[in-house]
Amino acid sequence: MSDDFFSSSVKNIFKNGINLNLESIEEEQYYTMKLLEYFEEETEFPTYLRKGHLIEVENLDMQIAVEMMISNSTLYIVPYVNDIFEIFTEVLKFIAHNHEKVMTDFRGVEVSKIENLKNINRAHDETTEEKTEDPNSDDDFEWI
Repeated sequence: MSDDFFSSSVKNIFKNGINLNLESIEEEQYYTMKLLEYFEEETEFPTYLRKGHLIEVENLDMQIAVEMMISNSTLYIVPYVNDIFEIFTEVLKFIAHNHEKVMTDFRGVEVSKIENLKNINRAHDETTEEKTEDPNSDDDFEWI
């Protein structure tokens, strides 16, 4: 892999952002909070939430180094200083290790269970029996 490819890929990330495949504004807000928590708990960089949706990350010199925000399911990273490699790698590390978990935590887990065909037919027969009513039943006139 050439240096030009790597540097152009990183430039494209800063220019176009990282698509996170989020489905709603609420999910974007949840993802923002989890990213903020990660930076506060797992990194040495001071991190702040501004205006409810912007994450500011300071470098070790206490200068704002990066601003991050999620909009239209895309994580945008705006660098303010030249040396942001460590912060950038922490963002990528968060996405690589936590993206699916954060999405699952927010959306929940869809349980799909493949059952034995005999069990499906038996369950269907039981619900059909419950729904069928005795034609001689006098329940029709109990409400009067």
